Amino acid sequence: MATPEINEPTPVKTEADANLPATDHPEAETPAAPPVPLTPEEKEEQDEKKRRLLLLLLLLLLVCLCCVCGLLGRYLIKKEPLPNIIIPTQVSVCTRPAYKFSINNVDGPVSVALSPDGNRIYAAETGGSRLVKVFDRDGNFVTSFAPPGTDKANREPKYMAIDKQGRIFLVDRTSQAIDIYDPNGNLIDAIIGQQMTLTKYIAQQSGGSVPRGLIITHYEGINKNLTYTSDLGLKTIHLTIPEENYPFSPLGLRFDADGNLIYTDTTTDAHSVRVIPAAALEGDLSSFAPVIAAFGSEGPGNEQFQFPQTVVKDGRGNFYISDGNNARVSVWTPERAYKTFFGFGQTQGALNLPRGMWMARGDCLVVADAVGSTLRVYNVSGDEPQFAFDIGEFGLEEGKFNYPIDVYIDGTGRLYIADRDNNRIQVWSY
Repeated sequence: MATPEINEPTPVKTEADANLPATDHPEAETPAAPPVPLTPEEKEEQDEKKRRLLLLLLLLLLVCLCCVCGLLGRYLIKKEPLPNIIIPTQVSVCTRPAYKFSINNVDGPVSVALSPDGNRIYAAETGGSRLVKVFDRDGNFVTSFAPPGTDKANREPKYMAIDKQGRIFLVDRTSQAIDIYDPNGNLIDAIIGQQMTLTKYIAQQSGGSVPRGLIITHYEGINKNLTYTSDLGLKTIHLTIPEENYPFSPLGLRFDADGNLIYTDTTTDAHSVRVIPAAALEGDLSSFAPVIAAFGSEGPGNEQFQFPQTVVKDGRGNFYISDGNNARVSVWTPERAYKTFFGFGQTQGALNLPRGMWMARGDCLVVADAVGSTLRVYNVSGDEPQFAFDIGEFGLEEGKFNYPIDVYIDGTGRLYIADRDNNRIQVWSY
């Protein structure tokens, strides 16, 4: 039979024990003895050990330096490639903005952009008088403009982009042109074909140069009628654009960081993305002759588009195209080779009708989903795009959307959203 385990009774500490002096207490510890000072011989021996350790460390550093120099010399002499160094991809974190206020006196806004200094907000409206309205940073109305000599029946503003000089590039779908305005809303030129501008056409009709003092007083693009004044007087001409300037049916516009103008073309059976180099847009456009890079075709396939809307680029130079009627974002490499697509399907972050886009800091892609009545945000800083979150939802109240169609983000972290069917520009901020 096993012997039962017997627990030793725990000593009971009495009040008297607690009041005993520390030296008399049964459990008191003996104080530590003071350190014994080293003799001169022991101190010398200790210092010698430190010197030897320091010398050893210096020798190790010298050996490492010799190894590095030897490897460097070997690669310089033999010209062999250095081994690849794998650096982990740094994935950013997309942050949520907060609603600030709305600019309400716009009629069906379809595009929004800002002046380079951020002090002017431009909103193109497709309802009402179809004007471009200008507001200050607080949302106060400043002025409005449109192609001179036109009425709402023969103009239809769509997407716009503003270059570093403050020139406003605005697509007019009625005239199938990219109108160019100065910061005050005066029409100064227009791209009317792949290789043609208004000033180039005028120069060709005027002996090879643009007349001095040129002012465009009437431009009815849909009927190709142009009236202008100059030092030579008033003149009206009918534009007959050579066939080599087509296809040309621009829709979406964005400038990249290098000043290249990227536009989407929706010519029937020729939907594509086209890039006009920055150098072709400098100064006088009377000799406009860009070498346009193009990619994509019309259709539902991987390398195709169906009504492509806007194009933006990430920090690595990849192109992102809101492929409207294919309900997805198409991704292409900096060399304009097809890479992948995302946003299509029924999963979280799926798109319904993607329209305007903007690339926020840290490669966070903001997509205006018009039918979804929200802005979908994707983190594209890593190897694979990741859905992050939505901004807003359907509704008529402040901070809600009804067919959001375009978005612009300025350098201060403000978001400007063209909330078309709520007839307003919403302003959010990070």
